Order: sequence, then structure tokens, then C-alpha cells
Amino acid sequence: MAENAVKGLLVMAYGTPESLDDVRPYLTHIRHGNEPSHEAVKDLMERYELIGGPSPLYQTTVDQMKALEGALNAGDGSYRGYLGMKHWRPFVADAVQRMAADGIERAVAITLAPHYSTMSIAQYLNYVRQGLNDAERPVEMLCIKSYHDEPLFIDALAEKLGEAMNAVPPTQRDGLPVIFTAHSLPEKILKEDDPYREQLLETSRLVGERFDGLEWRFAFTSQGETKDRWLGPTLAEALDEVAAAGHDAVMCCTVGFVSEHLETLYDFDIEGAEDARQRGLAFYRAPALGTSPKYIAALAAVVRKAEAGQHEAVVRLPEEALQAPTYPTYS
Repeated sequence: MAENAVKGLLVMAYGTPESLDDVRPYLTHIRHGNEPSHEAVKDLMERYELIGGPSPLYQTTVDQMKALEGALNAGDGSYRGYLGMKHWRPFVADAVQRMAADGIERAVAITLAPHYSTMSIAQYLNYVRQGLNDAERPVEMLCIKSYHDEPLFIDALAEKLGEAMNAVPPTQRDGLPVIFTAHSLPEKILKEDDPYREQLLETSRLVGERFDGLEWRFAFTSQGETKDRWLGPTLAEALDEVAAAGHDAVMCCTVGFVSEHLETLYDFDIEGAEDARQRGLAFYRAPALGTSPKYIAALAAVVRKAEAGQHEAVVRLPEEALQAPTYPTYS
């Protein structure tokens, strides 16, 4: 590959239906081809309606990809951005094949989910491998597995939390407890020494250290309705603890979600706020990172470190193994 050749930049995210008509096929893909029940489709559609229609996730992800592409190309970089979604169009494997068709020989892939799990990031990477296997020409793909402790990422989270804390009325700001959150996964990941929970707690600790005397807890949100037990405590359980400790207000800050979408706009702003109200708590929330300049700078720093061999959480596809078992969240 020529030194000045264009590199591919694959930015991956979960995906979201483009309209309410897409909810059933979206859920079917999440469930690996198994049709969801009428009740599951109806419930998800109602949640989308409550937040005002389709999720903003897709457009935010496009904006993040373009911002990262621009940041990497601001110096002497030469990257072409591609968007790949895990559960909706454009799918990850299709994006990889399009990259190969465009003549890209080398690429770096990063998921807009900072914490590694065999049930999340490893599945994204399996889709990358699928795309490479079906591509018309080879592409060397450097895949970033996690960046949960990247200093600029911690800076970005602390900035959002600080801004949200400063917006709280002074009478409730002093001693305001924070609940850091992320999407839950089935507990069975712990049997495989999956690092997901520990990485989330490490991120939360690093952010919490930026604030003097901050009282914080961690909770998992968005537990799935399957036969498996999911990681806890739930947000409602954490709110119980906050209320029992005598507080009259609480701040939520997600360290796992980097974009506003259904799991923030509904799980926090509607369901979480109501749960807090029932416990006599005023509810506040730090916004997701979105296209925060510090977050985009963090992503760019991770990509550069990975390409320089200075970021350990990487895997090269197709030649390397994923180094972790993978299995479906839903069966």
C-alpha cells in the first residue's frame, strides 16, 4: 500500500429503525431472525412515539463519523469514513464490502461503545469478519476493542457531568449524588471473565475522581426480557438507595451510551424521571456525549494510538482470533 493511500475508517454503532414500520424487522434482526411477539413490537413502537418518533441515533452517528473523519484528516491523515450498524442499515458487513469495492486496502474500525464485551463488541467484530470474508478483495482491518480509560474520553464525560451539575439549583447541588449507568447484559458473561462490568466501573471511578467528594453509584439500565438474569442493580434499585440515604435529588450520567437515543430519552427522561418522582427525588441527567469536541478528540486519539501500536485493546482481522467467545443476547 502506498504511503499516502486513503485508509478506511469504519465507525460502528447499534442501529435504529428509520420509521415505526421498521420496528418489527429491526427486532427480528436483534433476535437473530426470530420473530418478536406482537406485544414486543407494540411496546417498542409506543416508546418511540413517546419520545416523538424515530430515535435520533442514526443522524447522531453519521455526525460523529463525519466529525471523526474530519479530525483525523485535519493534519496529515487521509481517511474515508464508512458507517456500519449492528442491527440496521447500513449493516457492518455491507460497509466492509463497500470499502473493499472502493479499493481500500487498509482500514481501522472503532465502535461507538467504549466498553468491551463478548455480547457487544465481539459481535460487531464478527460482522466485520463476515464482511471481510465476503469482500471482493482483501482489506487489512485494525479493530479497536475498547477505550474505556482513554483520558480524553474521561475528560469528555467529566465535562458533560460538570455542566449538568452546574445547571442544578444551588439548593440541591451540594452533595448531589450521581448514578453512572450503562446498558445491562445477561449475567452469564461473568462466567467467561468478560471485562464489561469492570471496565464500566473503572470509567465511573475515573470520572468520579474529577469531582471532590462526589458520592456515586453504578446502575444498569435497559435489561432485556429474556429467561436469563441480567446485570444489576437496576436504575430503580439505585434510586431506592439514594432516597433511603435521605437525598432529595439525584443526577444520572451514562458512561456507556455516547448518543441520545431510546435508552436515554425513554429509560431516563420518562421512566427514570417518574421512578425518581415516586421516591421524592428531583431528577437530573447529564446529556450523552454526541459530537462533543472532547469526545471526537478522544476517538481520534485512540485511532492514532492504535495505528502507532500504542493502544493494546486491538485485534487485526481477518488473521487474528477475537480472543473471546461470542454468543447471542437473544435466542
